[in-house]
Amino acid sequence: MQMRHFTLMSTAALMTATAGIAGGADEVTLRIGSKTAKAGQTITVPISMVTTELVGGFEFTLSAEGNNIPDINWDGPLFSNGWEGWDTSPNELVTVSAACIFTEDQVGPGDHLLINVPVEIPADAEVGSFVTVNASNTWFANYAFEIGTVIVIDGGVQIRGSADIEGNGIVGPEDLSALLAQWGTDGPADLDGDDTTDGKDLAMLLTLWGTDG
Repeated sequence: MQMRHFTLMSTAALMTATAGIAGGADEVTLRIGSKTAKAGQTITVPISMVTTELVGGFEFTLSAEGNNIPDINWDGPLFSNGWEGWDTSPNELVTVSAACIFTEDQVGPGDHLLINVPVEIPADAEVGSFVTVNASNTWFANYAFEIGTVIVIDGGVQIRGSADIEGNGIVGPEDLSALLAQWGTDGPADLDGDDTTDGKDLAMLLTLWGTDG
């Protein structure tokens, strides 16, 4: 049976072996998505890769301003056949590493979800603040094991207030009434933390309708 799981050691060896041909691959973009979450939640942030070539291997280190990353979800199309890379989660600084050498595991070049990254938001996170998720120490090789340049677009998590303004466990008509009553103020209905309850907060509340907020 073919082995589809690679450790950091094997990927590091690949990096060493290909370091002399840097610049042979096209540029790729590693794009970290942005989400909204309440303080105390664990929210999943998507990471995508835009490439014009098949992926031979990659590695990068993720951080979220010192917040814990409990796991890496290897659920992008590149990993749909059941193989995974390797990561150092759970940790505040997580190295993500993979090498793909089996043609049956490949997807065509394009803009593809790579992995999903859960981030634990502390209970005391301030409403309106933004937790940046970024990638450093990046590396990419194409299917010919030529090294390319990686452009990183950081993302993260916008901390919002609870849309369950009345605190009854579900977002509904009572919360909508409370938001309208607080229109133009900086009260609890200011879900995005910009000091004014307005249409952006209303849209957020309606998106969360029927949930626990």
